[in-house]
Amino acid sequence: MMEDKEWKEWVHWVAEEYGLDLSKERVTEKQRRILEAAIHIFAEKGFEGASTSSIAKEAGVAEATIFKHYKTKKGLLLYLVIPALSRVVVPYILKPVVKILEKEQSLSEIIPELYADRLQLVENNWRKIQIILVESLYQPEIREAVQNHVATKIFGEVVERVEEWQKEGRIRNDLPAHVVARSIISMGFGFIVTKNILPGKAVQQGQSEELSWTAEALLHGIAGSLEQKNN
Repeated sequence: MMEDKEWKEWVHWVAEEYGLDLSKERVTEKQRRILEAAIHIFAEKGFEGASTSSIAKEAGVAEATIFKHYKTKKGLLLYLVIPALSRVVVPYILKPVVKILEKEQSLSEIIPELYADRLQLVENNWRKIQIILVESLYQPEIREAVQNHVATKIFGEVVERVEEWQKEGRIRNDLPAHVVARSIISMGFGFIVTKNILPGKAVQQGQSEELSWTAEALLHGIAGSLEQKNN
């Protein structure tokens, strides 16, 4: 549907499709309450489970006020998602990732720093990220925006850096760069997810130590010491 659209084209299309005025940098007090209530309810109940009446009640406004500003419930959802993607996800994920990956430190130092930085980002923006991730499974507009304007860019940056590490001889070059990049991202994502889902179980020590262990498992595998012991 929008696979070839650039970010600005996508935003323009959404604004036209759902009658959103995205030109306003500031929102009124009523809009702020509506958006905060929507974040809470969408994160708690999901798009399908949320109702504009419950959002209006929590925001302390008339339901008609929501339709006045956002036309539809989906318009309200997309009004939340667009700023989150453009102002939070794209710049705050891509720029720090590139900066950390370009450091001349050892990979055993770079990888934990990268994971710690991303973990902080997720924890600071958890509700918005939760909405984006969950609703991207069901809303094609959000899914395509995440795939084309976030995930593709992040993965491309990591692959590019992996290829440079391989040329420099810092990591093995007998594996495809995309496999190494996928492993780096998967380990970090796995740590973030299990830390929040299984606190005290999946993460039992201090974060710094846990991240160092995670980097060790990524860089040197989980069977290294066993193989050495058996030889």
